[in-house]
Amino acid sequence: MIARIVIALVIAVVVGLVCLLLGNILVTLRVPIAVTIGEFLAQWGWVLGVLAGLWQFFGKGFVI
Repeated sequence: MIARIVIALVIAVVVGLVCLLLGNILVTLRVPIAVTIGEFLAQWGWVLGVLAGLWQFFGKGFVI
């Protein structure tokens, strides 16, 4: 149980950071569609990360 919580937290943080980084990179491209997607990822990246962590925890994902 604790292992599933730790893995879910790690996945949530990694997904949140990747979304934030990718969003900021896309914003710097200054292409309109890339800016739109980048702003979405930058604003909602942590929410996507938490959802990914919850999916990992409650789904039948990787368990140590």
